[in-house]
Amino acid sequence: MKRTIILLLLTLVGCYNSTDKSHIMPTLHDPTTTIAALRKNVGVRGATITEDIVLRGRVTSSDAEDNIYRSIFVEDDTAAVEVLLGLSSLEAHYPEGLEVALHIKGCRLDYLRGVLQVGTEAIGSGANTVDYINSREGADRVVRRSSDVTPREAMQVDITDLSEDMCGRLVRIDGVMAVHSTSIDTLEGQTMADALWRGSALFKTADGDSIAVYTSNYARYADAPLPLSEVSLTGILEWGAYGRSAAKCYHITMRYEDDCDIM
Repeated sequence: MKRTIILLLLTLVGCYNSTDKSHIMPTLHDPTTTIAALRKNVGVRGATITEDIVLRGRVTSSDAEDNIYRSIFVEDDTAAVEVLLGLSSLEAHYPEGLEVALHIKGCRLDYLRGVLQVGTEAIGSGANTVDYINSREGADRVVRRSSDVTPREAMQVDITDLSEDMCGRLVRIDGVMAVHSTSIDTLEGQTMADALWRGSALFKTADGDSIAVYTSNYARYADAPLPLSEVSLTGILEWGAYGRSAAKCYHITMRYEDDCDIM
């Protein structure tokens, strides 16, 4: 059953407007660059922004069903970024479709799973150089919010046309079926009929092209049965290892269980 977007937005905007109207900007700053241009300028070792750079786009993510954790994805007409806010219940302040301006001077930028992340500089020598902002004041400094909530349409694309510069964007893949799931134990005699959303699931087209879907154990629908008929998948595109294997592929992280639509 498709999600009733309008009803959801009315609920979220009511909560969002009633909590902190003083932080809603009547006019957002114009962007100084596009997200795609910014991606090209961030090297493989990341970058700390020292200039007054402003991005502008709409929130495409939601943590309402707990499958996206402590971050928001923001997309313009060219590409997308993930902002690591380190806060919970983000749908109340940053509902899907909210227009925002990102003021990223002083922020650290780097790639993870093909996605350009924005946050603070991580302490230590780990592979991930971006950490969570972790304060409301810091979040309000970076993310300036409007009162305009208009969800973006997912970019409909064939698996064969996916590219790494699309990572972070909201995409839709039609005509795929689940063929494997890390949620089952074949040594215990489990089959795909026992598969759940939790973990990683591999979907294929009739031509054999594949894409994975990752679902957190904490997602509200993690223990729901994995559909075994042909479906359409919508979610945030990423690139990375499938399960615990060394094999890498494109992944979709759904926002809601209804992001999987039985065709």
